[in-house]
Amino acid sequence: MRCTVTALLLALTALATLSSCASWVFSGEEWVDRSRPVVLLETTGGVELGAATEFGILSLGDTATEGACRVHYFLGPTPLIESGDLRRVSDTFVCARIDLKTQMARALDRSPRADDELWVMWTPDGERIERVRVDLATGDGLAGDLLRDPGVELPGGATLLCRGPKQESLFAGLIAGTAQVDGGPTAGSYYVFAGVDRVREMLAVPQDYPVDMVPKFRPDGITVMKPAEQDPAPAAPTQPPGGGQR
Repeated sequence: MRCTVTALLLALTALATLSSCASWVFSGEEWVDRSRPVVLLETTGGVELGAATEFGILSLGDTATEGACRVHYFLGPTPLIESGDLRRVSDTFVCARIDLKTQMARALDRSPRADDELWVMWTPDGERIERVRVDLATGDGLAGDLLRDPGVELPGGATLLCRGPKQESLFAGLIAGTAQVDGGPTAGSYYVFAGVDRVREMLAVPQDYPVDMVPKFRPDGITVMKPAEQDPAPAAPTQPPGGGQR
């Protein structure tokens, strides 16, 4: 009996000392908050916005496409900060890799429709969230991934989300810029987003598989598996001056 009680106390102590990603276990909540799949990235070139998706933490790479970064993200109700690194994964998207798990919004498996419930979300400071309801732009002469101007400025890299069949938040793209139509019945301002077609292009880029994984021991006591560093390719042999075999 004493051994059983001791083991239980040790298990509870270990759980209590885990990072805040597991704190919801003792919070009394019966569900995990996945409603804020947005991030703020500090890169070597500045600050930009991105999304935490099933394919990783995606941004447009406006400030940097490689190098170290710091990721501000949400896990449940808690804002967290984690160091990582950037790598380009397609002509459109850059992926920030960190050790720990984030919210992972599933990608919409089709292009948005006019009757979809759409909204744009972003975190301006890594602690609070901004949300703006938006509508898909349709009409004669309009084509591509366009949103009608909601009357509120949408920052580049903000996340476009679509309401799914189970009321979940599905990733539909990132705000990429603005467009202006000067004349005709569709005259006005629009926002361009990098949407589902750009995600398909990213998935079409060949990836090395399988990847050897090795343990990484973090200072906070959490052990994670990371891809093994690849040995650099050997340099091609060079011929001596006046080369050739004698």
